[in-house]
Amino acid sequence: MKLFSSALSAAAIGIALLSGAQAQQNQPACSSVYTRKEILSLTSYEWSVIKAVLSAMQRDGWFRWFSYVHNTQFSQIHGNSQFFPFHRRFVYEWESVGRRYHQDYIQPYWDEMRDYRTPATSQVLTPNWVGGNGVSPNWCVQNGNQAGWTMTYPSSHCFQRQYGNNGNLGSWYSPEYINSMVQRVSSMADFRPGIEYSLHGVVHINIGGDMYRGYSPNDWIFMLHHANLDRLWWQWQNNGNMWTMDGPNNSNAGGNISLDSAMPQFGESVRSVMQLGYGNMCYQYASNPLTRRDLDSSTTQKLVSVLPKDVLAKWFPKTAKLPSAQSIIAPQKPVDSGSLIPYPSKITKDWIEMHYANPDEVAVVEKDATSFVDAMRKAGYKS
Repeated sequence: MKLFSSALSAAAIGIALLSGAQAQQNQPACSSVYTRKEILSLTSYEWSVIKAVLSAMQRDGWFRWFSYVHNTQFSQIHGNSQFFPFHRRFVYEWESVGRRYHQDYIQPYWDEMRDYRTPATSQVLTPNWVGGNGVSPNWCVQNGNQAGWTMTYPSSHCFQRQYGNNGNLGSWYSPEYINSMVQRVSSMADFRPGIEYSLHGVVHINIGGDMYRGYSPNDWIFMLHHANLDRLWWQWQNNGNMWTMDGPNNSNAGGNISLDSAMPQFGESVRSVMQLGYGNMCYQYASNPLTRRDLDSSTTQKLVSVLPKDVLAKWFPKTAKLPSAQSIIAPQKPVDSGSLIPYPSKITKDWIEMHYANPDEVAVVEKDATSFVDAMRKAGYKS
C-alpha cells in the first residue's frame, strides 16, 4: 500500500476540509441530522422499534429486494472503488425504507473491533440481540431477532449462519490496525482493498451462511457491518481525505473512478454521498459527530508511551507528530493490562474468487496486517 509520511496539524486539516467542501460540495447542508449509534448503546425502546420494523420489512419483501440488488450488482460493487460509495448509499436506502415504517428507526452499527479478539463471545451475537450460529445440519438460526425466519431469495430457505473455521471463530482486525490504516493510507485505491480484504472480508466469512453469499443482506448483520465500514470510511475522510476518490471503476464503466462517476443501481454521482450532513446523507455517527474530534486520547497515550519512536512513526505517523509523542525520549515499560494482539483470520480462496478480487491485492493487505502485528508484539504492546 502507498503510505504518506507527512501529517497535517488539526488546524491545517480543518482549513483543508473547509476549502475542499466549498470547492466540491454542490448539495445543500441538511437542516437536521440524526445519529447512528453502536448497537449495544441502544435503549430498550430503540431496540424494540428496530425489531418491529425489521419484522415488517421481512413480511413485505424488503430483505428479498435488497439481497437481490446486492447479488445482481455484486461484481460492480466489489473489488473496485465503487465499494464504499455504493454501500453508503445502499445502507442509507435501507434505513430510509425502515424510517417509512417508523420515524424512530435509525440504522445502528456494530463496532466489531471491540470484539475482535474473540468475536464468538460478543454480546451482539446473543439471543437478546441478533442471535448466534445456526444449528447443524441445515444451519438454521434459532435465536435472536431473525430466529426461525424463512428467507425467499434466491430461493426459499431457513435463515442461516455457519460460523467459519468449523465454528471456532478466529480473531478479526484490531482497532489499532484500523487506526493505523486510517493514518497511513492516502488514496482510495489503497484504502478500499485495505478495508475490503481485511475487516470487511473476515466478518462476512466468519459469520457465514447467508452472510457468506452475494445475497448477504438476508442477514441484518450485513447492515450493522456496512454501517460500521461506512463509519470507518468517514473517519478516514476526516483525516485529510474528505474528497479523495480514485482507483478503478467497475467493469461496466471501465477506467478510473471520479466524483462524477455514477453508482450502480442508483445512477447518482459518487459526489452525492461523499460528505455526511449534506444532500440526503443527513446522519452522523455517535463516535464521529460532524464536528471534528481528535483520535481517542487513551489509545493515543498508550501508543505513545509504549511504542519505540521508529515503530510509532511507521505505523501511526499522525500520532507520532503529536506534541505528546515528541516529548517522549524513550518508551516506558510496556503496559501490563490487556494482551498481545493476535494475528487476524485469513480470507478464503473461494471468497476471493466470489468477490472478483485480485489475489495479489489480498496478499498485500494480509502481509501488511501480519507485519503490523509482528511490530506490535515485538514492542510488547498490549491491546
